[in-house]
Amino acid sequence: MTRPLSPERWAFEITHLLNAVFGADRFPIDIPAVAREYTAQQFPDDPIISVQGDSLPGFDGALFKAPAGRKGWGIIYNNRISSKGRINFTLAHEFGHFLLHRAAYPNGFRCGEQDVVRWDSEYGQVEHQANVFAANFLMPLDDFRRQIPERDKVDLDMIAHCADRYRVSLIAATLRWLSYTQKRAVLGRVDEPAQGGFPRGG
Repeated sequence: MTRPLSPERWAFEITHLLNAVFGADRFPIDIPAVAREYTAQQFPDDPIISVQGDSLPGFDGALFKAPAGRKGWGIIYNNRISSKGRINFTLAHEFGHFLLHRAAYPNGFRCGEQDVVRWDSEYGQVEHQANVFAANFLMPLDDFRRQIPERDKVDLDMIAHCADRYRVSLIAATLRWLSYTQKRAVLGRVDEPAQGGFPRGG
């Protein structure tokens, strides 16, 4: 039996493919297009067929099974979210659920802040895995290191450049940098709530 891929490995596999097709300077990622095309190729009997915004009171995003009689899955993000960075992370997070968890959770997911903070629960760990996938997918470590080498002295303008490059929030870009830097970090206050290690905040 094939061992399931980790969140990091899924992100690496797709990153490698995108680099081969589009080259290294291909950011930000068009998540809806990648999710639909990749899953149509890899999972033709069970692909992602829809990515769209809708009213989701109390939730950032959702992954849901298509109605009876149709094959595939849909991703919905809360269209009241104004931050493009938060939307982007939400879409990548739900794509991660599709790749990692759809077999174990055939009814899909509705994801909001109340879910990702329950670290002691199985569901909290599942949410964390989707966040890890999203961070690695949106901000591949090799490319991030080219933008900010690990020994460089860093300021907020450099982090902001990465946030713009990957279309993520400042705090998501900061956390990604902190995951590999060898420098002590004092960047000043960022007024955004952390969610599950890699936030969807914008």
